[in-house]
This record gives sequence, C-alpha cells and structure tokens, in this order.
Amino acid sequence: MRLLLTAVLVTFALSAFGGTVIETKGSGGEIGKITIDGDWARIDDVKRDGSGYLLVDAKRQKFYMVVPDEHTIIEFSKGNKKRRQEVEAEFKAVGEGPEIAGYPTRKYELSADGKRCGVVMVSEDVAKIGDVRHLLSVLGSFSPDAFLPEEMSHTLRQMANPCDLAEVQLDEKLTGQVFPMKSVDADGKTRNEVTSIVENAKVDSKLFELPKEYTKTTVKQMMQGMRKEMENAMDKINEMMKDMSPEERARMEQMMKQFKSGSK
Repeated sequence: MRLLLTAVLVTFALSAFGGTVIETKGSGGEIGKITIDGDWARIDDVKRDGSGYLLVDAKRQKFYMVVPDEHTIIEFSKGNKKRRQEVEAEFKAVGEGPEIAGYPTRKYELSADGKRCGVVMVSEDVAKIGDVRHLLSVLGSFSPDAFLPEEMSHTLRQMANPCDLAEVQLDEKLTGQVFPMKSVDADGKTRNEVTSIVENAKVDSKLFELPKEYTKTTVKQMMQGMRKEMENAMDKINEMMKDMSPEERARMEQMMKQFKSGSK
C-alpha cells in the first residue's frame, strides 16, 4: 500500500511540472511563441508557416536557426566578446506599469542618442518563473545577437534602428532581474507585447529536435555564401545606391566592408 501511494505521489509530482509557453503579439498583428522546457527553448513566428524557427540549447549555449523552406539549420555558438555600444542609451525608471498577461510590471523610459524612444514595461515575477529563470541564468539573454560573430553582429547593429539597440541594452542591463513584457514607441504605438503566459504546460519534446535530414551550416559559412551573392549582385546594389541618401549609402558601404572582412 505504501509503495503504491509513493508511486502515485511521484507520478502526480512529475505531471505537475511542465514547460512554460509565452505568446507575444507584434505591431503588425504577428503572433510569436516562446516554448521553454528545461535546457531548451523554441521561438516561433506562428503566422509565418515555413519561415523557420529558433531553437535554444542552454546547456551547450547554442542557437539553431531552422529554415524549413531551405531544409537548412544555421548554428550559432555563444561567444564571450563584449558588445560595442553603437548608441548612447539612457533608461529612466518611471514607476509601476499596467498588469500584462496577469503579471505586474514596471515602466522604463528609453532614449537613444538624445532622442526619446518610448516606454518598455518589464516584469520581475515572470523572470522568477523556473524555466525562464534557468534559461536566462545560463544564456544571459534571449537575443541571438549575443551568439553572432562580432563582425556580423556589429554590421547588423549599424543597420538597426537606434531605439531597437537601446531596448537591447536595457534588456542586457536587467538580464536575470526582469522579463520584457511590452514595448511602446515614442508615438504611443505598441511594438510588441506579451499576451499570455502558461506555466506547467504540457510540452512535446519533439519540438526541440533538430530535423536530421536538414543540412547544417555555420554563421561563417553562411556569411561566405552571402559574400558570393553580394558580389554577384554588385551591379544591382550600385544601381540601388544611387537613390539612397548619403547616410544610407554610407551605411550600405560599411555593411559590405564588414561582410567582406567577416567572411574571410
């Protein structure tokens, strides 16, 4: 009888612990989903079937970008390089925010290079959820930028909106302490928001399996391929650059230089 009771209790305990599923909504209505279970996480764009998804292996500190349309897996390995600051970002705590997806939040005002960017709302309680806490403690951040080679990462950041970079810097500054719940731009438009969080969710382990029939590649190999494509498309790029502003043209030229040096 005691053995049977123990077995029932163990079974109940195991069934009581599952994964965590976080759903988000973007400014264009796109639905995102982050599924976390132990050392693994999967990030999907629900509305874009076939566009691919991201797998995170926290134990090995790797990202895998899975692209079904091309039957390809791109592997990112986490590095220890310190990020270069492309913008002068400022963060100001402005008190409590609204309840989002059932969790209390705090508000931060963001600015980049002296320009107001908007408001970001974060939650301490979500960061304390077991799966989320464990993943952040290992990775430091969900941002794939942390896994890219410095040359490629630097190039992408140069092309990015300064306010996006400021938001990334806030995320990194508060990593492990809070989880981003909502981002509102300077015009009051919602850019991204967490819509639901389900703890102890039943998660199929197959979600985290890498397709065996897909071709694996690395970021360096991908950059080499991009370099070849860029060289083949130089005529089109030069034609396109004629219509760009001097600032846009300078950014494009810098990007091409970075790709050339990063893919060697």
